[in-house]
Amino acid sequence: MIEPLGPAAAATASPTAPAAALEIASGSLPQWWEIVAAFAPVGTFATAVVAAVVGLHTIRQRSYSDRRAEFWRRTEWALEASVSPDLQLQAMGTMVLASLAKSDLIASEEELRLLDAVWVDPIAEAEEAGLDEELGGDGGPDSGGAGPDDVGRG
Repeated sequence: MIEPLGPAAAATASPTAPAAALEIASGSLPQWWEIVAAFAPVGTFATAVVAAVVGLHTIRQRSYSDRRAEFWRRTEWALEASVSPDLQLQAMGTMVLASLAKSDLIASEEELRLLDAVWVDPIAEAEEAGLDEELGGDGGPDSGGAGPDDVGRG
């Protein structure tokens, strides 16, 4: 049951009622540092959110950097393999370079041009040597090259 407001309650129901209630409860209005201290949990939470965002960004950047380093390590291997005297290793190196050229880890058009300049000639040489079938070319069985089942067999 709701009780009607008495004269004492009506006197405190004014626009300054919260300030009056604080004045009555503590004897005076809160000091500025008490107000700031009331917002300390909000500041702590905001700091934690900013730290989490920065941490996640750092992890993502590190992951991308590691992936790019591995990409260039593989590229180096493939470039060395593509100029190897072993024809099968040349074919593998050229196939890996073709695959790496499609990677999203190539940061710029300049890097793609660099890869193209290095591995386009080995592909042409491999096709001339009859290895285009191993490279995924459309040379038929009568093209004189080794078939996919012959790779790795002596």
